[in-house]
Amino acid sequence: MVDEEQKLRKGRFLREQVHKKLKESIINGILPPHKRLIEEKIAAEMEMSRTPVREAIQKLEKEGLIHKLPRGGYAISVVTIEDVDDVFGLRSVIEGYAAYLATMRATGEDIAVLEEIVKKEEKCLKEKKYDEIVALNTEFHEKLYKAARSLKLYGMIYDLRDYIHRFRVMILRHQDFVEISIKDHKDMITMMKAKDAPRVEKLVRKHITRGKNLLKKKIKRGNIKYGFDKKGAAGG
Repeated sequence: MVDEEQKLRKGRFLREQVHKKLKESIINGILPPHKRLIEEKIAAEMEMSRTPVREAIQKLEKEGLIHKLPRGGYAISVVTIEDVDDVFGLRSVIEGYAAYLATMRATGEDIAVLEEIVKKEEKCLKEKKYDEIVALNTEFHEKLYKAARSLKLYGMIYDLRDYIHRFRVMILRHQDFVEISIKDHKDMITMMKAKDAPRVEKLVRKHITRGKNLLKKKIKRGNIKYGFDKKGAAGG
């Protein structure tokens, strides 16, 4: 009985290992849309049996990150216009309100933390460290929304984290948008210091809508950093 329980625990651990690695690779664009997943190859690379790999793949399918192929196997799902509209629509409402509350409730320490993140973003921009900018951008927004001091609201935002990060990686690989994004962050801080909550909420919604429109344009043109090429094949 004990051996059976240990076996089950080991199986769950291995499945979660595979799931985490594949999910991170998809979200960060290492595995681009249309990329086929081969169980045997993944199992061999991770030095384990196919069972935890198969279970991890099934979980990724339920999450919508991969899909079954007509002739068998799985491939990384593409990002659709509908996906973008849904996620950014929710973000605009939830994050806009969170920014409003954050402006009313943020402490001087909260604002100092945001200012320090912006300084790091500007340094990374000069050094063209775009992967680090993605991480800093994520940190800025997390600190901003935590300053709202609403666990329920932050929980709603957290539930969208994987979609948000995947889209953020796509968007912040464009230098022009990075510069605009950092400027928005600086303006948010200025307005927060003035306790102008309605303007901060409006700017956050504008910030999110701008990202949505850029991403939709890139999808339609087929020139996302990773995503589609003109023929619909995996790009980037």
